[in-house]
Amino acid sequence: MLGKTTPNRMRGSRNNDAVHKRRVFVTVCATVLMLSLLSIYYSSFFNSRMHHVHGDGSSEEEREWEGASKVVRRPKPLADDLSMDDTGADKGEADLDVDTINLKEERPDETKRKADKYEADDDKDDSDERTDNDDQDASAEDPKDEEGIDEVTLKTFPVCDSRYSELIPCLDQSLQKQLKMRLNHSLMEHFERHCPPPQQRLNCLIPPPPNYQVPVKWPESRDEVWQANIPHTFLATNKSDQHWMELQGDKAIFPGGGTHFHDGADKYIANLGKMLGEADGDLSKAGKIRTVFDVGCGVASFGAFLLPLDIIAMSLAPNDVHQNQIQFALERGIPSMLGVLGTMRLPYPSKSFDLAHCSRCRIDWHKRDGILLLEVDRLLRPGGYFAWSSPAAYRETESDRQEWNEMTTLVRNMCWTEAAKEGQTVIWQKPLTSECYEERLPGTHPPLCSSVEDPDAAWGLPMKTCITPLTKYNEDSLEPWPQRLTAPSPRLQELGIAERTFETDTFVWQQRVQYYWKQLKINGQIAHNGVRNIMDMNANFGGFAAALKEQDVWIMNVVSPYGPNTLKMVYDRGLIGTLHDWCEAFSTYPRTYDVLHAWDVFSKVDERGCSIEDLLLEMDRVVRPWGIIIIRDNASMVNRVGKYLKGLRWDHWSKDDFEIVEDALSHGDEKILMARKRLWQPVESF
Repeated sequence: MLGKTTPNRMRGSRNNDAVHKRRVFVTVCATVLMLSLLSIYYSSFFNSRMHHVHGDGSSEEEREWEGASKVVRRPKPLADDLSMDDTGADKGEADLDVDTINLKEERPDETKRKADKYEADDDKDDSDERTDNDDQDASAEDPKDEEGIDEVTLKTFPVCDSRYSELIPCLDQSLQKQLKMRLNHSLMEHFERHCPPPQQRLNCLIPPPPNYQVPVKWPESRDEVWQANIPHTFLATNKSDQHWMELQGDKAIFPGGGTHFHDGADKYIANLGKMLGEADGDLSKAGKIRTVFDVGCGVASFGAFLLPLDIIAMSLAPNDVHQNQIQFALERGIPSMLGVLGTMRLPYPSKSFDLAHCSRCRIDWHKRDGILLLEVDRLLRPGGYFAWSSPAAYRETESDRQEWNEMTTLVRNMCWTEAAKEGQTVIWQKPLTSECYEERLPGTHPPLCSSVEDPDAAWGLPMKTCITPLTKYNEDSLEPWPQRLTAPSPRLQELGIAERTFETDTFVWQQRVQYYWKQLKINGQIAHNGVRNIMDMNANFGGFAAALKEQDVWIMNVVSPYGPNTLKMVYDRGLIGTLHDWCEAFSTYPRTYDVLHAWDVFSKVDERGCSIEDLLLEMDRVVRPWGIIIIRDNASMVNRVGKYLKGLRWDHWSKDDFEIVEDALSHGDEKILMARKRLWQPVESF
């Protein structure tokens, strides 16, 4: 029985084989069907996100933006001057083209994803924060053009969420909290620069606030600005008794008051001049005082009323409880910058300022071994002045007398002498020579800094509790203003630079700036914009700024900390500026400059391995709507940058290349690009 197979058992075996084959067949068919459906689904999904380029060179995203509704208003005829139309009146918003960008339903989500990169946890992997565009760019090959540079894919940048309309990336306290930085608030470290890591930088365009208008033109802007451009009322409500700012209709008005000068900054300044022996109150002392450092400046009314005296102030204040004071100052057209006396050296070389000023600035100069006052001493020229207005100078309370005694002991040990004292204002003077330092008793504090210490190194370095020694210097080494603008700096020899090199630089920039302005007028850009605040992003000796002396503008001269420190020559000329690394964001609010001039900036940033795209987004953040961008660099770099213009919503108004005249500063194949940022408003439509 065991060795036989019955017919019934054979039939059962055949039936089981048939069932098994049917099951296998059904499984295979189902698998094939599922794979086919998945293939169709993912093919349509990725195709919808691919960056198609049409035959005319435009992309899907570009057509989407260009197809958005626009409100177009015809501009009035343009005049040739810098800031007015042919009637001499200000141009309002109605005179300009305004792009209203309608965001499709998916675009706000995409923008939010980009913006939310900024709020990602610091321990999150970079790969988790990449966007669809990032994934596409990473997977695509980088083709090379005929010049050997990477091709730039034509694209648009998303618009940041409106909550970032006033973002200052390296002074963002919300970022500090997200990164869980341990900062000492008593030392003001939270007001110092802390830049986001690359994976948390925003990759989008900063939008203007709703109802943004073209800024009021200078000089009217000194006294009034559009409230919609800076929609903050703290200063008007909390400083109304001190006449910082008032609200009148749709404008913010600046009466010229301050915490200490309720009757106006002009009268206060005239009194300072009289205290220094000028019967007519001329604080400039016939051109000997030209550069001023105003710390804790508020809305910079002190600096505003120095300008008629041919005095230019670097007005400095942090982004603190006094909401947007520096933003108001720049909107007014007054030279100013965000910063704080905390733990790091300020980004200016030694011997930069003829006078430093603190009026109720709430800085405890006498504490921390006098480190903050020693930083001011580093910045003052030999023979320079420090004007201090404080209750401690006149009140008789125990705390005020203690502060005054500690302050006078400190300045005496620093060899400062009292030049004048009246009411609650005292003016001290820094010594002109080093004799006093040599006569101090051994062990006197603060000590002199080491002779090997570089007093001009000021980027990312901590302050020192020591006195900066005086080098060979005399009172007549600088010409009075305006002669000092074109006179060779006495510090040229410190960098081994010949006077002839300086003079050639001055001449070349006079020619270049004349050409720039000629082209801007031909294309009707200057009057259309109303130029007041200008930044030279690679200033060298300040020749670009010197060539604009006759224009009613001011220039922020920027010098890289990674090359020769020519910023001290800029200050010796009676100009102002700052050290800055363009691999990082600048310490200013969005929409604060009318013109950006970038000479060799992009090639230098690229050589250091930093992102050209990040630099363009930073320039877009800083420049005002209708602002002008002038880029002068090697031809391949300018061509590379030019591919981003449409995505940035910048107009490149000249179809022909600008003429390049070879000069002493030329270095091979140069090219000029001039563009203008459009005024646009994001409007979400669902």
